[in-house]
Amino acid sequence: MAVMASTTNRNGSTSDTVDSIPKLTPVGHRLEHIIKYSLDRFQFRSAVFMAERLYYHTRGTGHSAEEQEYAQYLLATCQFRQGQPELAWATLDGCTSIRSRYLFAQCCLDLRRYAECNGVLDWLLQESLPTCPATDIMAGKNLSSTGDPDKASVLNLLGRTARAQQRQKLAVKYFTQALEANPFLWEALENLSELGSPPDPNSLFAEFDSTIANVFVSQPAPVFPRARATLPNPPPPPPYEDLQNENIDDTAAGPSFNQSSIAVRDLIKPRQGFLPSIDNNSMAVLAQISDGNGIDKPNTILRRGTAGQMKRSFERTKSSSALPARSSVGGISKRGFDRHATFTNLPSSRALTLNTLTNAAADESTVSAVTPAISRAELQEELEALRIVADTFKILARAYGLFSQNKFNESTVEYESLPYEHLASGWVQCQLAKNKFEMTDYTTAAQYFQRARELEPSIHRDMEIYSTCLWHLKLEMKLSALGKELKDSNHHSPQAWCALGNAYSLRNENDQAIKCFQRAIQLDDRFAYAHTLSGHEYKGLEEYDKALTEYRTALSIDDRHYPAWCGMGDVYTKVGKNDLALIHYKEAQKLNPFNTVVIFLVGQVQERMNRTTEALRSFEEAIHLQPGHTMARFQKAKVQKEMRQYDEALKELEVVHKIAPTEPRVFMLQGEILLAKGDKKEALKKLTWALDLDSKSSHAIRDLIDKVNQDSDTEDNGYDIQRDSDE
Repeated sequence: MAVMASTTNRNGSTSDTVDSIPKLTPVGHRLEHIIKYSLDRFQFRSAVFMAERLYYHTRGTGHSAEEQEYAQYLLATCQFRQGQPELAWATLDGCTSIRSRYLFAQCCLDLRRYAECNGVLDWLLQESLPTCPATDIMAGKNLSSTGDPDKASVLNLLGRTARAQQRQKLAVKYFTQALEANPFLWEALENLSELGSPPDPNSLFAEFDSTIANVFVSQPAPVFPRARATLPNPPPPPPYEDLQNENIDDTAAGPSFNQSSIAVRDLIKPRQGFLPSIDNNSMAVLAQISDGNGIDKPNTILRRGTAGQMKRSFERTKSSSALPARSSVGGISKRGFDRHATFTNLPSSRALTLNTLTNAAADESTVSAVTPAISRAELQEELEALRIVADTFKILARAYGLFSQNKFNESTVEYESLPYEHLASGWVQCQLAKNKFEMTDYTTAAQYFQRARELEPSIHRDMEIYSTCLWHLKLEMKLSALGKELKDSNHHSPQAWCALGNAYSLRNENDQAIKCFQRAIQLDDRFAYAHTLSGHEYKGLEEYDKALTEYRTALSIDDRHYPAWCGMGDVYTKVGKNDLALIHYKEAQKLNPFNTVVIFLVGQVQERMNRTTEALRSFEEAIHLQPGHTMARFQKAKVQKEMRQYDEALKELEVVHKIAPTEPRVFMLQGEILLAKGDKKEALKKLTWALDLDSKSSHAIRDLIDKVNQDSDTEDNGYDIQRDSDE
């Protein structure tokens, strides 16, 4: 006899999955318990050993093929969790059950057997896979150890495989379908954002918001009494239209109801594959939810939502709570909600059913033990919890998508609207830091990264960006300390080796930096940023062929990795191929159109190609995005000098002088412009200051001073000759 794995189908009812767990012999059953015990306690070596015993136990006589394959599956599961996908792949070879083929596909993806993985997953899609509602996932209703995949999981795995094969459009298709089946699948949303196709969270949760909004829709107030044991014939629950009335008279002697021809079951139509259906027992409680008796009335306005949607306002204060506090009014005590309860599986001891109300007079203890107020409060908290989880997810999804679209200010605003508990997390602080980093606000970015490390000292993700941020700020001591701390905490972290490489790079030890970056690549050869940093070091050593190879490898991993496009542009600039450099800079600008560094590089190449009008436009765009960009203002002044716009150039240089008062190139350019205008006295003064500040460029500055003096002598001689002739 087989034990079937039960799941919830699209209509909310339970059904059997395709695979069933075979009934093992008593010996096999005991071994299975030991295996699961070891897995639950992360004792993987023990789990593998006992799984091997079960595997060979089922090889004997008297065991069915289903038992043997199930033993193979358990052994492969232990091997996979131990980090040995190659052993799990070999163990599962030839298995035909759905759970075994799904795990086999996972192994193929890890082993980069992409064609084999695609074949298995395509076969799985042809099977009648269940669609697990997201609300059941949140409530833990469908959590089991059967290993049977649902449709969203298979589609997500197909998307990962397509992305690894550089089939971006196909990956976007699969990830989108996976999110439609399960809007809470963060991995799919993250991949879509990184591929440049972030989904709209409001559209993903449109039906969810509409369904929850229908539960709390405001209608004219009915008047009905609380169920008591003294009532001989308690009234039936009010129609659903009468929910959330503001004036419920709990002491009225007789009820008064608004009649409606709309059935309660027709008012809530759950989204297929997402929301479970609401049974009659829960509907009896839903029908009595009101905002009286100490129950808070939820907000009816969703932030950035459509009309009729609801969204609970989040307060980013340290004392804020996700749920409103319940006062002890009307018999409702302050309590939390049962995280394992959903619409369909509320415990019978808490759910108020129609039979409970009907038999209230006969059983006084039942009514006194389970009051309508408590059931209404508990169910409303369940609905509120669902909505809070969805709203928090939408904020995170929207912020991450805005970052992928280079809308860094908007992304920052979204992250800052999170509740304090989520805002004060290392991951969110790192995302805020990355927004500032991409806006070239390295000082603020470093502060956010530092805050993330204070909150989570063991965090490694995005620390390669933090190290680059410290590199730009020239904070050698902090950068060296960061690299050492990361390496000490995890010697096999590619982010740690990138931080060490940046520390060596800041000290101009390029060879050591390259060794660190190559070690990061050895640990994770799909780490595009490590290839880019390695290319930067080769470029500094003037090994341009190796640099181009690293940049191209980075782009083969992630074609939206704009630093690699910039690096290739730098190489072509150094070898004098300005046309190729401009092409690569333009590609980087398409991917990140608001990065002032990229825009500045585009302007520089345009200036070298004598495209002065385009260069001036690029520098002005960079200044508009970052008014304190001194190099953009300086280059703009140079272009204006070439265009004989002397007064405008001098104004720009005055601004640069206020930001960098000891920059000799500013005085030198001012001297050249004043000399071109004919103001030799002021030009000589500026050039003299430039000579005092920069002895390295003394030759060029002295040539300009000599030119000024020579012109002055010529004018004086001409004046003397004219005066003598007049005499």
